[in-house]
Amino acid sequence: MMKFNRLLAAATSFALVATAVGCTPTIGKGTEMAMTADGYDVSSGLFIFYTIRAYQDAAEIIAEQNGTQPTVKEVKSSHIDNLEAEDWIQDKATEYCMNIAAIESEFNKIGGELTSEELTDIDDMADQQLDPEGTDIYSKNGVGKESIKTIIKAIGSGSNYFGGYEYMQKAIFDYYYGFDGSKGCTEEELKDYFDENFARVKCITIDLTDEEGESLSDDAKRALRRKAEDYVRKVNAEKDNMEKMYKMNEMKEDYEEYISTQTTASEDEETTTTTTTTTTTDADDTQTTTTTDPYENERLVQRYTTTTADETEDDSTATTTAEESDAEKADREYKQFVFEKLEMNKATLYEYDEDTLYVVIRGDLRERMTEDDYWSEDYIYNLQLLRYNDDFTDYMESLAENMIPEKNNSSFKRYAPFKLDLSSLEPRS
Repeated sequence: MMKFNRLLAAATSFALVATAVGCTPTIGKGTEMAMTADGYDVSSGLFIFYTIRAYQDAAEIIAEQNGTQPTVKEVKSSHIDNLEAEDWIQDKATEYCMNIAAIESEFNKIGGELTSEELTDIDDMADQQLDPEGTDIYSKNGVGKESIKTIIKAIGSGSNYFGGYEYMQKAIFDYYYGFDGSKGCTEEELKDYFDENFARVKCITIDLTDEEGESLSDDAKRALRRKAEDYVRKVNAEKDNMEKMYKMNEMKEDYEEYISTQTTASEDEETTTTTTTTTTTDADDTQTTTTTDPYENERLVQRYTTTTADETEDDSTATTTAEESDAEKADREYKQFVFEKLEMNKATLYEYDEDTLYVVIRGDLRERMTEDDYWSEDYIYNLQLLRYNDDFTDYMESLAENMIPEKNNSSFKRYAPFKLDLSSLEPRS
């Protein structure tokens, strides 16, 4: 059953306001279909799958309220949002089914097609989800392979933020928010967005505490500050920007070597000769490795903001909450410094907090926007997700909310949650 964790999480890749089903006419006389939504048929297998998922949601809510995992009997006798548990679960299952209906409907609208390779992957994935002996909770309750394939086609195996969308959802996202999409932006605009919201930095972190986390003596702190200032001078003495990046690598290794030497000396003052020999060897190794990769030790820093991902207002207008911790404050102030005050290609000494100094330099991000570096297909897609995921969520949510479900009363009665076999969801004693 736990194999479905990612699949189940993916089902909520866009949230829904409760869908009003009400007293609608029965569809046909059988129970093969649970409902229709604007002409899209929702199979009973799909409805059962999401009824089980909705039951788990209900159990989680009750567990948070009571502090213990409820039994099936306790869930059945509970009320959630002023509804009996059975009604709440069926409403929630209907919402989940509307998600799938909205995705499939929009996929067909844009003329989407899955490749033969994708269909094969989906088929294989469905086989992996269900126990071939039929002992899992879904098989025991009549959820077949086709229902699982329907879910995977629509939402993939674990769709969400920065994991990206898969199959139908990805096709819809690309259609509207790709470079040729009506809701997206051009490639150059996305590069601007990347450049405005991310900084390419290289940093040497100088710790002013000992191994136990205690502050160093004032003399030791002054010595480390002088060393940091010396690193800044040496880096900025380089005329070429790329050479500055190489020099940052060299200074970082020098600092690590210095700390290693200090630690060794403090552990055993009688091993001075051994320590010196080791230090010389490390230095020799450093000379052969520091010039191999100017991008070594670089990382991307994202602009601090309290707004949504696609807004790029100046950090100085961002507000913080009263609950901001010292660590959060230090991180916020550092990011604001990087974007607002740190000069491009100029090493600078920055006091991160009372126990930490940074020697930091910012490089030109656009220099690394190449196909084999920061402008690969994956980077482009993740940036589009970062910028437009909220818009996409809102759009898909509105589609689902506007669909009109007509339920099959026979299926809703036959597959009511507490008529299903939920024994495997009972809390373990």
